[in-house]
Amino acid sequence: MIGFLNYQTHPDDLQKKVFYYRFEDVFQTMQQQLIQKNIPFETWIEDDGTCTYYIIVHKEQFDEAYECNARALTAHKKPFLADKGLRIFILSIFFIFTAIAIIGYIVSNFF
Repeated sequence: MIGFLNYQTHPDDLQKKVFYYRFEDVFQTMQQQLIQKNIPFETWIEDDGTCTYYIIVHKEQFDEAYECNARALTAHKKPFLADKGLRIFILSIFFIFTAIAIIGYIVSNFF
């Protein structure tokens, strides 16, 4: 299943929430934000070929931690498709199919 959010309930402790990150710069910014707001947290780094960084906060501080999470994610925006060639290819395919659909509509309704 695709996860659109980068947090979930802790699997072992229902009173905690876990934020996870794939990039270290976002992880570091999140830690700095939590320290500035005096929110207690735990960290854990899982390295199984690609590093995954986890920050665990108590459920009571989740709203403040969620704001810090949003600031950290927006401070380091990453493109959806990192490869520029692939991005251009996908956009060109989209525009070609859109043009075909518009031409088909015009031909079927006006000719």
